[in-house]
Amino acid sequence: MIKKKRWRISTSDKEQENILIRELGVNPIVAKLMVNRHIDVDEGRRFLQGSLSDLLDPFALKDMDVAVSLVQETIEKHKPIVIYGDYDVDGITATSVLYRFLKKLGADVTYYIPERQSEGYGLNLEALEHLIERGTSLVITVDCGISSYYIVEAVRDRIDMIITDHHTAPDLIPRAKAVINHKQKDCPYKDKNLSGVGVAFKLCQALWLTKTGEWYLDDLDIVALGTVADVVPLVGENRIIVKAGLEKMNSHPNLGIKKLIDVAGLHERTITSGHIGFTLAPRLNAAGRVTHATRA
Repeated sequence: MIKKKRWRISTSDKEQENILIRELGVNPIVAKLMVNRHIDVDEGRRFLQGSLSDLLDPFALKDMDVAVSLVQETIEKHKPIVIYGDYDVDGITATSVLYRFLKKLGADVTYYIPERQSEGYGLNLEALEHLIERGTSLVITVDCGISSYYIVEAVRDRIDMIITDHHTAPDLIPRAKAVINHKQKDCPYKDKNLSGVGVAFKLCQALWLTKTGEWYLDDLDIVALGTVADVVPLVGENRIIVKAGLEKMNSHPNLGIKKLIDVAGLHERTITSGHIGFTLAPRLNAAGRVTHATRA
């Protein structure tokens, strides 16, 4: 005999429920759930109806102003930049977004993604020594670097480094030229849920704002792909980015994503976050396990 579930709905503030129903036009059950999660009208509106205009100022991230100045100076002096990424989908997409953006700015930029088996996750000293020998002026990490204090110490007098990461920040923060990570204890950025590609995207936004005075909104399909793949909470900016990214993925996707959709047999489907998580992202993750993530 199959047991039927009995739903027990928590009691909540009826007055606040009615305000949410009136202001947001939501179902009473939805209003009750929002109240029980301490979601007010403004936060609820962003959650249900959030748009790209609700994205936060990238310069609210600690060290963003320093990073922007250093990137601009490096580009103006035509010095080589290397993006140091990671081999999972978050790292691959973060590398792609920042590489494409810096190319747009005319930068002399390449990228480096470590080999999973021989090098492992994150920064490694041998790779950085190789980049220094090649004449690299600036290394920008994406989706890694926040825990690499001693590795950064070993090269900090010979190469400029910007760390962009989203992993939990340790007590010992690398002494790079700039460290952009919303999870640093002294970072005032309100949204603490960004993925690695989300942080890289905020760097692009800050650079574009400085250059044009406008929001940078290209490559949102790539940002959405990495955000969903990294299983970060789809709230706040993540929710807005994924919503806009899915719209782009379904209307005029990046060519590489389009071919990925085709080979996955999804070309006649409306792409959802489920398709990203269970069909598209695993194919990209496989590259780093079977051969090298640069293929992805």
